[in-house]
Parts: sequence; C-alpha cells; structure tokens
Amino acid sequence: MIVARLTPGEAEDLREIRLEALRRHPTAFSADPGIEGALAIETWRERIAGRVWFGGRIDGRLAGINAFSTEDYSKKTAHVAHLGAMYVREPARGSGLADALMENFFDYAKGRAEMAVLTVEALNRRAIALYKRHGFEITGRKPRSMKVDGAFHDELEMWGEV
Repeated sequence: MIVARLTPGEAEDLREIRLEALRRHPTAFSADPGIEGALAIETWRERIAGRVWFGGRIDGRLAGINAFSTEDYSKKTAHVAHLGAMYVREPARGSGLADALMENFFDYAKGRAEMAVLTVEALNRRAIALYKRHGFEITGRKPRSMKVDGAFHDELEMWGEV
C-alpha cells in the first residue's frame, strides 16, 4: 500500500475513481456525476495541479483518494484545512487504506493548518467512525443539505485539530 500526492499525469486514474465514488454513493458527495463526467481530461489535470489530491494504491491500482484544501484567499480562514473527496473502493475497505489516507492528510496539514473540517452524510456510520477515530468531533448538522432523487439528506459538520 502506497499513499502519495497525485500528479497531473494521474488525471485519468483520479477521474475514474472519483466518478465511481459519485455514481456508487450519490448521497456521500455533493458533486454531480453528470457534471463531473462531462469534464475534459485537461480540466482534471488542472484540478490536480490546483488542489492537493492524495491517492492510495494497492498493487499499483488507485484504490482510495482524499483531498486537502484551504481558503487561502483570506488570512482569516487560512488556518482551516478542508478534507474532501474521501473515498476507498469496496475491495480495499478494511485494508487500512482509509486510515493511511487520513494519516497522510494530517501529515501534510501539519504546518499548513491548525484545524481541519469536513462534512459527511449523516447516515454514513462507517465514515463517521473513521473520522472520529482520527480525532474529528461533530460540531453541527446541516438538515436537508442534499437532495438526491427527490429525497433530502442531512450532513454532519465535523472538525479536528491538526
């Protein structure tokens, strides 16, 4: 298992796993698979260059991802890291890859941020347990924050120390 920052040359791998995540778990992500799927591969390369994406590979195959970002447009919020796009493919669940991706996120965040925030679908117990295991605490609930196939879904807001 290897976790490393993705490069623009890995855009096709990122696109494939990200679209899989959006299709298989539509309530776990606010991004729209139709919009994301229509993006040119060059746009995916630009996304990798403009944001910090991490990938975990098992036997050379990209099996999990997450992303680090900050709001560096304001020095008032630049101390806050955002954890996003967390996803581990089904065959890799239970392998320790999710924990490795989280540890990698925090290693990268040290010295760049003082706290981290995320949102998670309120019924996603497995993800909530992962985040709590890594020191995140629930700070609030966003009712009806997503509407998927006519049904509303709440999200929890969580934060943790870096």
